[in-house]
Amino acid sequence: MMSNHQIRRATADDFQAVMDFGDVIFGLDYLPQLYHIFIDDPNARSYVYIVGEEIVGFCSPHLIDDGATFLMRASRVKDGFRGQGIYGLLLKHVHEDFKGTDTIKYDVMCVNDINYGAKKESLNRTHTVISQKATLYYRAKLADVPLPIMSTDDRPQAFTPADMKSLLDSKESCESLFPDGRMMVAMLPLGLLPANLKYMMPPNSFALQSRADNTHVSLLSVGSSVECQMGLRYMCDIFGSDATSLRQHLVCHLYNARSLTQEFVIFEIIIDTSFSDIADDIMKDAGVPFLDLKKKKMILLQKLFE
Repeated sequence: MMSNHQIRRATADDFQAVMDFGDVIFGLDYLPQLYHIFIDDPNARSYVYIVGEEIVGFCSPHLIDDGATFLMRASRVKDGFRGQGIYGLLLKHVHEDFKGTDTIKYDVMCVNDINYGAKKESLNRTHTVISQKATLYYRAKLADVPLPIMSTDDRPQAFTPADMKSLLDSKESCESLFPDGRMMVAMLPLGLLPANLKYMMPPNSFALQSRADNTHVSLLSVGSSVECQMGLRYMCDIFGSDATSLRQHLVCHLYNARSLTQEFVIFEIIIDTSFSDIADDIMKDAGVPFLDLKKKKMILLQKLFE
């Protein structure tokens, strides 16, 4: 590293300098709203890369799964400094900083199919694909969309943090809802552990459940939202292998998203690939326009931490 380059832990005071990087996720960047949450999270360490006196790089690695899993979030390099090896140096520094943490076993990452396709050969040499989910995007001012009318009897049951805690004790339900052994909420691939409850059911979440036999949850949906440049980004994660009540879940989430803003909503569905066509038909019937971001899948990769 050159003498006028340095890496240090990020602080709340670095917020504006990092925001000056601009949007890096096609108008869907979540960092402006979550930056201070990352800084305050005891399970996260955020870093900045500085050239001279200018902050030009940022990343926020998180430890999830009670410290067993390392996950890099919100990585970015400022325009004009990309392609100079800065991110590689930042990543190397961060891994060195975490090497003394004995609890870490795994290094996981979520990528869309575009980025995965561009680096597939090198990623497959180092990582194992754990799961793939379809991603569907829609954008509209939901306040202007005449959503389908839903009766109270059709509405799925609310799902609370206490329900989530009980669900984790049911091996049968967990195997049915989360066959890959992880629950991905708002792009966080979470192990099925009580230590992850605060991420599974974040404070602004809206969750629903359906029970096929009045005993085990057959379909679970968790909606969480964040303000971004394109509007309100509403991420609707769907879990389960029973699509019988999928329409009711999605329509309820559309109503919830509509209650949050009068402006544009980017409604993002993350769902088992076998249900993606069903979900798309439901959204078409609801009159919500499709948003073609070219990203069709979210892929979860894992390797041993080193």
